[in-house]
Amino acid sequence: MKFQHNPKYTTIAIYALIVLTLAMVCQYALENLGMVMGFFGKVTGFIVPVIYGVVFAFLLNPLLRTMESRLLPRIGGDQLKPTVRRGVAMILTYLIALICLAVFISIVLPQLLQSLFSILANVPSYIRSITTLYNDISIWINNMLISNAGMDTLGIAEGFSSQIRTTITSMLGALYDLLERSIGAMVTLTTNLTTGVINLILGVIISIYILTDREKLFAQLKKICCALFPKTFYHLLYDIALDVNRIVSGFVIGKVIDSLIIGILCVIGMSILGFPYAVLISVIVGVTNVIPYFGPIIGAIPGFIIIFIVNPLQSVWFLLFVLLLQQLDGNVIGPKILGDTIGLSPLWIIFSIMLFSGLMGVLGMFIGVPLFAIIYSLVKRLVAYLLNRKGESTNTRDYATDSNPLIK
Repeated sequence: MKFQHNPKYTTIAIYALIVLTLAMVCQYALENLGMVMGFFGKVTGFIVPVIYGVVFAFLLNPLLRTMESRLLPRIGGDQLKPTVRRGVAMILTYLIALICLAVFISIVLPQLLQSLFSILANVPSYIRSITTLYNDISIWINNMLISNAGMDTLGIAEGFSSQIRTTITSMLGALYDLLERSIGAMVTLTTNLTTGVINLILGVIISIYILTDREKLFAQLKKICCALFPKTFYHLLYDIALDVNRIVSGFVIGKVIDSLIIGILCVIGMSILGFPYAVLISVIVGVTNVIPYFGPIIGAIPGFIIIFIVNPLQSVWFLLFVLLLQQLDGNVIGPKILGDTIGLSPLWIIFSIMLFSGLMGVLGMFIGVPLFAIIYSLVKRLVAYLLNRKGESTNTRDYATDSNPLIK
C-alpha cells in the first residue's frame, strides 16, 4: 500500500512534537530550578558587557539622533557624507557623556562620600543631642502638668522620656550598623573594581558598534522575524515592538531627564536655605523621583530623618520644601517632559507600582510602570482585535450608559 503524504497531518505532528518538547523542558527546569538559575546566572555574568552596551546605546541613542539630524545640519553638517556625519555625531555624543560622568565623579561623588562619613562620625553626638532634646521636652511637660494640675508627674515624664530615648538610641544604633555595613560593602566593591571597570569599558565599546550599525542591526532583526513568522504575525510583532520602544524610551529617558532636573533644583534650593547634606539628600530625591507619585514621598523620608537628627526644626521646613518641589514637578516639569508617553491613568500607575513592588521589591517600583504599560498596551490590542472580529465598536465611550456617562 502506497503511503499518502498529507501536509495537514505533518503540520499537526510537528506542532505536537514542539509542544511535547517544550513541556519536557519546562518540567526539567522546574525539577532542577536551582541548577537552571545557576546556569542562567553564569550566562548573565558572561554577557554583562553586552547588557551594558545595550543599555548605554539605548540611553545615548536620542542624543545621537539629535546631533545627527538637528544640530549638525544647522551648522553645515548636512554637506558631509552620512558616514562622516555619523562619526562626528558619535564623537560629540560620547564627549558629552564623558563630560557629564567626569563632573559627577569630580564634584558629586566626593561630596556624597564626605556626607556619608560625616554622618557615621557624628552618630554618637546625634544620639546625645536627641537624648538631651527629649529630656528637655519631658521636663517641660512635667513643669506644665505641675503648674496646671498641681501634681508631681516627674516619674511619668521620666518614664516617657526614657522609653523614647531607648527607641531613638536603638534606631540610631541600627543606622550606625547600617553605615558600617555600607563601608564594608564599599570595601568589597573596591576589590571587584577591576572587573567592573573592564565590563564598563567593554560595554562602551559594544554600545559604539551598536549605535554605528543600528540601522543595519534593525534591518537584520526584521529580516529574521519576516523569515520565521507569517506575514500577519510579523506585522503585529513589528507594531508591538514599536509600542514597547515608544513606552520604554519615553518613560525611561523622560524620567531620567525629569529626575536630573529635580535633583539639581533640590540641591540649589537646599543650599540656599542652608539645609545640611544637600548633595546627598538631593541625589536620594532625584533617584527616587523616577517612581511616579510615591517617589517624592520615598525620597523625602530619609532626607527628613537625616536632617532631623541634625536639626529637628529644619526637618519640618525640609518637608515643606520637598512638597513645593513635588508640586512643581507634578504640574509643570513632568508634564512638559513626559507628556502622555506611557498612556496610563493615575489609577493604573498607582496599581502597577503597588503590584510590582509587592512582586519584585524595590526594583518593581522602578520598572513597574513601563512594564505594566506594555502589558496594558498588549491587552488593549487583544480587546480591539476580539471586538473587531465580532463587529463591535472599539471606542470605550460607546459602552458608557446614560446613568453613568463618561465625564471626559
